[in-house]
Amino acid sequence: MRFLLRLLGGIGLATLVVTVAFTYLEVREERIRLVKDLGRRAALAADAVREAAEPLVTRQARAGYDRILKRFGRPDRAIAIYDQFGSVIEASPEVKPLLPPLSPLISDAMRTRGPVRDFRNVGGLPWLVYVVPLERDDRAIGAVAVLLDAEFLESQEWSLWRRSAVRLGVLVLLLTGITWLLVRWTVTRPIARIAEWTKQLKAGQPVAPPPDADASLFGPLAGEVTGLARSLSRARSVAEQEARLRLLGESVWTEERLKQFVQMRFGDRPIFVVSNREPVSHVLDGKTVRPIQPASGLVSALEPIMLACGGVWVAHGSGDADRAVGQRIGLPFDDPTYTLRRVWLSPEEEAGYYYGFSNEGLWPLCHIVHERPQFRAHDWEHYRAVNQKFAEVLLEEMEKTEAPTVLVQD
Repeated sequence: MRFLLRLLGGIGLATLVVTVAFTYLEVREERIRLVKDLGRRAALAADAVREAAEPLVTRQARAGYDRILKRFGRPDRAIAIYDQFGSVIEASPEVKPLLPPLSPLISDAMRTRGPVRDFRNVGGLPWLVYVVPLERDDRAIGAVAVLLDAEFLESQEWSLWRRSAVRLGVLVLLLTGITWLLVRWTVTRPIARIAEWTKQLKAGQPVAPPPDADASLFGPLAGEVTGLARSLSRARSVAEQEARLRLLGESVWTEERLKQFVQMRFGDRPIFVVSNREPVSHVLDGKTVRPIQPASGLVSALEPIMLACGGVWVAHGSGDADRAVGQRIGLPFDDPTYTLRRVWLSPEEEAGYYYGFSNEGLWPLCHIVHERPQFRAHDWEHYRAVNQKFAEVLLEEMEKTEAPTVLVQD
């Protein structure tokens, strides 16, 4: 449950950060667009008011300004007309008492002889103030200020934030709901079934893994649990066998007794076996690679030691598919306890060292058979070269190993 809460919290936080960031960008872009639109409206209105007010200010007329204010003024738009000293000649009633704070904009417009605009707080409300100068004979004789209500900008921003908050809430609910269902059906439920399966394996009941477990997600876990259960079952079987033998008073070699015997004689020193024959070879059966255990007394005698004690077995990789499988593999395949390290030989080396010097020379000589041993110089050279190869591989495997136990066969 804590994992699920952390996962849902992380998804919610990530969704919140992304939504807020994109909403901020959207609000900023929308405000820029609205401000540009407001500025265009203010510029059009200011130009129209300037054309109407410029003749009156030029003549220093005392009347006629009311008609301009009525013509261009609206509830959301106020007009103010200034003389060359920055004093108000006439202005819309709603803003006339509040105009002194606008005097810097008026002086800037007349000094630069160009339009000036800015957002100002007038009467507690935001307004866009757009000022254009009135000119005669290339000199400023006054100014016109158009004030547009900008309160809707803030309301528009809040409206965007509210819509984004609603979208965020719906999105978080959908994501968390879908995530909860996915986690429950693809993680929580399969893990519960794997736990039940593990209990059955511990009880010695060989059952298959749950079929609804995702192989890509739970395959390694199922493999490790299966190996652990197999080791536990083997240990239980060995313990039962040992107890049975003790009760019967029989002296029979078992895997555990062999392991204890080797540890008593050699301690914890790692074991290395060197032989021509490998315990398992891989051969091609059509297009299929098939493992074969050779019928060899050597394998029958030494493999139980390796299965019980572990170690490294250095041998000639003689199978026609050995190279495809690999030079270094764990055996047995389903639950490795020791390592097979293969040595590659050429056909000439195998013929000279094994079939020549060993089989036709050493074997008849050592077994005192009624066949004359045959020794050839080139067989001897291959024999020395191959033994050198085995020695180098063995040294490579024993690197950084102190006091190893080496069993050399043949």
